[in-house]
Formats: sequence, structure tokens, C-alpha cells
Amino acid sequence: MKLLRPANLSLMQLVLLGFMGVVLPLVLLVFQAASAYHELSTQAGLNAREAVAFTRRSQSLQTLALDMERTSRQYLIVDEPSLLALLESQFNDFKAQVKQPYLLFPITPAQASLEALLAEQQPQSLADIEYIASLTDLTDALTSQTQNSVDQRLQAMQQQLLSLQKQLVWQFLMLLSLSLLLVIFFTWRLLRPIDYLQKRISSLANPNNNNKTKQLQEGPAELIQLDIRLNWLEEQLSEVEQQKAQFLRHISHELKTPLASIREAGDLLHEEVLGSLTPSQKEVTGLLEQNSRRLQQLIEQLLDYNLLQGKKQLEVAPINLDKLLQRLLEPWQPLLEQRQQPVTLPSTDLALEGDISLLRSTLDNLLTNALHYGDASQAIQIRAGIEKNWQWVEVENAGAPIPVNEQARLFEPFYQGSGKRRGAVKGSGLGLSIAADCMKAHSGKLVLLTSNQDATVFRLEWPYLALPTNPI
Repeated sequence: MKLLRPANLSLMQLVLLGFMGVVLPLVLLVFQAASAYHELSTQAGLNAREAVAFTRRSQSLQTLALDMERTSRQYLIVDEPSLLALLESQFNDFKAQVKQPYLLFPITPAQASLEALLAEQQPQSLADIEYIASLTDLTDALTSQTQNSVDQRLQAMQQQLLSLQKQLVWQFLMLLSLSLLLVIFFTWRLLRPIDYLQKRISSLANPNNNNKTKQLQEGPAELIQLDIRLNWLEEQLSEVEQQKAQFLRHISHELKTPLASIREAGDLLHEEVLGSLTPSQKEVTGLLEQNSRRLQQLIEQLLDYNLLQGKKQLEVAPINLDKLLQRLLEPWQPLLEQRQQPVTLPSTDLALEGDISLLRSTLDNLLTNALHYGDASQAIQIRAGIEKNWQWVEVENAGAPIPVNEQARLFEPFYQGSGKRRGAVKGSGLGLSIAADCMKAHSGKLVLLTSNQDATVFRLEWPYLALPTNPI
């Protein structure tokens, strides 16, 4: 049977394998500890029983030895045959207990001497008081040596128990370390492909990202299949993005050529080059000129949006903000004078950094947004500054607040809120999106600071590099 490689295991199989790998060493340790303690307890019980029997034998031998010595003295005095028979019975009991075998306790020197002395026993020696006294002395020595043997055996068991405890502690630490390593390994086996898939999903949001990660080679089978589906989805999104970019590029260029002819013809009619016009005709040609100009701006916004999606290489240089704002406000001066709407500008000596074309497009879109959606009777305020390594510009206008449920989508392409826009031509919904993309290209951001009845404030923030000053 062909074994499954870890890379081919399913998510469930990998989790079960990891669980078994983590639990199995601990189960083995518990089983081994239980077996060791069972063996040790069995041995301790056997030792205890033999130690009790060993001690009782010593005490019994000591008692028999004293009885034999007393009977022997009585026999020597009264010379009674019954006393000799009693002495022989006591001697036989004494001899049988001395030769009693034990499994765990060794033969002591006193017991060996007793056995040798008993082997030399002659019938007349039972009446020998010195012989009986020798047996008594050796019995006393046997009692002392028996106690020492029991104590040594108990100490050996205690040492064995301590050794087993140390062994189990070390085994527990080793198996715990092994279990932790297995936990880390299987966690890594699960989290690595998940982290990879998170990066893959994040890369789907950036179709122009050229740093594509490699295809997932190892991991749970379900995640590998998911990666395959993500690759297919990425190819589809890339194809759609290419088609969208191509469509925007073609439609923008295709519209510019006939629009230029329309504008030229409209200008000729409006300037009465081909003949005088009635007031009504003059009004119609004015509308034609105004809307053709607005259409051209929309086409240029589409081109700018398409250019930003291609990640234009920045040309960062010092920029005189005052001059840039003056150039941007110049086409709006007639409208501002008509409204009598003031514009507050920042300090004239402030020099920022950035790509001049992108910042011009960004600020132009914010000013256009303020003029078309702001309150015409209130001033437009522009503030700017440099704080530490960051530079910022704020554009503030009064007017109707932006609904809270629309604020999160303000910077989405082609999104148009419910706010009423002034002017004959409706916007494209690209202005704020282009401004936000310009800031992203500068590694910065465009945020809506506040929007209420008093003011709506948009803020640009991007890094400041402190380039040599030569403002554009």
C-alpha cells in the first residue's frame, strides 16, 4: 500500500496525525510509569512479607536458643531423659528454621556459621553447655545481621524509587519537549499554507503586482486545491483588468479625436467666425463649448486613472505649493469672482515634495470637489505644513455633510454619492479615486477628516524626504 506523503494529506488527516503525534508520547509515558510503579509496588510487597518472615525467624531462633540453653542446663542437673528428648525437639526446630530458604534476603555470615556448627553436631553435643552457648551467641549475631539486612533492603528500595522518579521526570521532560516540537511542526504545517493563501488573496486586490508568490507545493490537500482555484481566479482577474485598461485606453483616445473636432467647430460658431448669431444661438453655442470642455476633462480623468493603475514612476522634486495653487485656481477665478467666494491659501514660502503632475491632479480634483459640492457663500480654506517626516495639505469647504454610510466608499472608482453637484454636467466619480491613488503612489493617503454642517475637510499625507531645495 502506498503511504500518503504529508503534502497529500487532507486537513482532517493532518489534524488527526498531529493530535496522535502529540498525545502518543504522553500516553506511552503514562503506560510506562504505571508499569514501573506496578512492578515496584509488587516488589515492595514481596520485600515486606519476606522482611517480616525474616525478622520473625530471627526472633524465633533467638527464643529457641535460650530455651535450648535452659533445657540443657536442667538436663545436666537432673539427668532426666524427657529433658533430653525436649532438647532434641527444640534442636530440630532450631535447625529447620536456620535452613529455611529466602528469595530476596542473602545468607548472612552468622547464618552460615550456624549451618556449619549445626552440621558438626554430635548426639553427645546436646548436653554440652558450651555448644549450646555457641548456638545462642550465633543466634544473637544472626538477629543483629538480619536487622541490618532488612534496613539495607529498605534503603535499596528507597533508592530504586528515587531513581525511578528521576527517570520518569527526565522522560516526562523529554516527551513533553517532543510533544511541543510536534505541536510547533504541525502548527507550522497548517499556518504556512494559510499565510501563503492570505498573501495570495491580498495580491488579488493588486492586479499590477509583479511579485507573484510561487504556487503552493506542500500542505493539506484542501488548501492546495484552494490555491489552484486562486490561481485560476487570478488569471481571470488579470484578464479582466487588461481588458478594462485596454478599453479605457482605446475609448479615451477614440473620444479625444472627434471631441477636438467638435470643440473646434463649437469655438468657430461661438466666436461668430462663420457669421453672426442670434442671442439664442449664442447661448446654445456657449453651452456647447462649456459641455465639450467638461467632456474633455472627463476623458483626461479616465486617462489619469488608467495611468495610475499602471503605477507611473514618480519624479519627486521640491514644489512651490503657492505657485501650484495659483495655477490651479486661475481657471476658476471668474466663477469665484461671480460667487464672491474667497479662498484662503497657506504660507507662500512653503515648499513640499512630490511628483508635480500627480499633485496637480490631486489638488485639482479636491478643489473641483470643493467648488461643486461646497457652500458657494462660504470660503474654501487650504492649509498645509510639514511635521517631522510627513507633509500634509488640507482642503476645507462648508456645505451639506457627506452621509456616514457613504463615507467609506468615497474613494472607490466611479462611485457617486447622493450629494447634489453644481453644474450642468454630472461628475464621473473618478476625482476622489484619482486623488487617493496619487497619494498611494506617494506612499501616503487621502483621508476624510470630518464632514458636518460646519465643514468638510479632506487631508493629504505623504512622506517628506528633505530634498535639495529648488521648488518647481
